[in-house]
Amino acid sequence: MPTLDDLPPYRRAKLLWEYAHFGVDRIDDMVREQAGKPCHLSGVSKPASPRVAVLGGDGRYHVMSDGRMVCGKSQAKQGWHLQICSWTETDGVLSYGYSMGGTYDSVALEWFVETGAESVPLSSVALEQRCQGEGSYGVMHMWPPPPAKTAPVRRMRAVLVEALGPDCHLCGALPGAMVDHDYSTGMVRGLLCKLCNRTVEECPHVDGCPKAEYMDHPPATHLALPYPLSLAYKPTESARRQKIELLGFDPLAPWRPARP
Repeated sequence: MPTLDDLPPYRRAKLLWEYAHFGVDRIDDMVREQAGKPCHLSGVSKPASPRVAVLGGDGRYHVMSDGRMVCGKSQAKQGWHLQICSWTETDGVLSYGYSMGGTYDSVALEWFVETGAESVPLSSVALEQRCQGEGSYGVMHMWPPPPAKTAPVRRMRAVLVEALGPDCHLCGALPGAMVDHDYSTGMVRGLLCKLCNRTVEECPHVDGCPKAEYMDHPPATHLALPYPLSLAYKPTESARRQKIELLGFDPLAPWRPARP
């Protein structure tokens, strides 16, 4: 039966960081309990043909996948759409979505959409023209992301797309959005959709899981792309202190650059 200590050192450290609120013993139990039960991926079916956008009678473009409008409630060629807008007011300041300590409110909008026959590539549709219907969980993840803000990431993304394709190099079902890299080596691992990028390092499996295989054998290894250190995610000092308080130590300390 695998244990937490059977994970590669950096993967072990990341799991401790992600689940610090459980404590070391509970995380070790999780590794044991999840053995043989691979992580779920996006849950989205890989389309038989490229997804496209079709203009609807509401003036928005809608994602069509294998003849179905995935942003609609019925996921048919036409139908009702639902969009929920929520906000929180804290001390007179409004913020999008739910947050602690404020007054939460929301409004639901529902409308019917008929689409035409002509389609355009998803990447040609501006953000403000895209439907944000709640028909399929994470529907906005099905749109290609806008170009990266920095030139190095744009270049890396172009290399990854040319070598390994534009869809997520882990689940293969959603457009690749994030250039993923291994914090311990600084090397790019692949291009991930937003869902996989957010969850890949939460994988508790030593092997036998697509996420574990991806991290242990990154598809972009042969490209030897270093991720710019200046662009790498850096946890705040308050987050580091919180992990130390929960665990008694900083699990990622061995990989943190020395402070001047």
